[in-house]
Amino acid sequence: MNREEASPEGRPVAVVTGAAKGIGRAIAERLGSDGWALVLWDVLGEGAAVAARLREQDIPARFEQVDVSDEEAILAAISSWPVGWRKVRGLVNNAGIFPRSEALSMSSAVWNRVLAVNLTGAFLCSRALAPLILAQGQGAIVNLASGRAYAGAKLGCAYAASKAGILGLTRSLALEWAPAIRVNCVVPGVTDTDQPREAGIDDATLYARGASIPLGRIGRPDDVAKGVAFLLGPDAEYITGQALFINGGALMG
Repeated sequence: MNREEASPEGRPVAVVTGAAKGIGRAIAERLGSDGWALVLWDVLGEGAAVAARLREQDIPARFEQVDVSDEEAILAAISSWPVGWRKVRGLVNNAGIFPRSEALSMSSAVWNRVLAVNLTGAFLCSRALAPLILAQGQGAIVNLASGRAYAGAKLGCAYAASKAGILGLTRSLALEWAPAIRVNCVVPGVTDTDQPREAGIDDATLYARGASIPLGRIGRPDDVAKGVAFLLGPDAEYITGQALFINGGALMG
């Protein structure tokens, strides 16, 4: 039996969506170092390599190619887990997409896809995994919002709307599932990932944005991962329904 199929060996299990790269990968790496066993979900096959690297560090990890907007795929993945992997105590809803388009030219298909992945996906994963967390007696969910939820996003109204929805979803589930499941979100600012580069921004321009941020630089994926790890961990046991801003002071809540 390989390590992916083996028991998590007494570690609590966390599911991280969108874990193949960027912030999701950094979250998986940080949680693994903190003692979690990891289930990584992503539509990108590169997530398999992330799981393999974690296993090389003796961190139990498995990867499943899951589209979080597909409820049947979510349930099928969960049903495939050996018993030990069903002891879920944490979920990080990180999967998200940000296609750029003017509102007047945005197709309904693009709008619907962004909402399906970014917002409905977080709901579907939370609803599917909450019974497993409740069976453990306690646990936590962390959702990824965005500063665009507060400031808006030129060429990204669907993205901004989906992330504003994450704030409402976070607070609502925090009320509904307390006291057993704490539900919080983190609000990253501009971060050194592929996402801003997909808009055609070069490295020099991206890093130059740090000059306008009070702490003097753009974010790194591990900055966000640290906040997620805190909210999942015991030091946040009296925190629920909150939004933690991780943006160097660029936007203050």
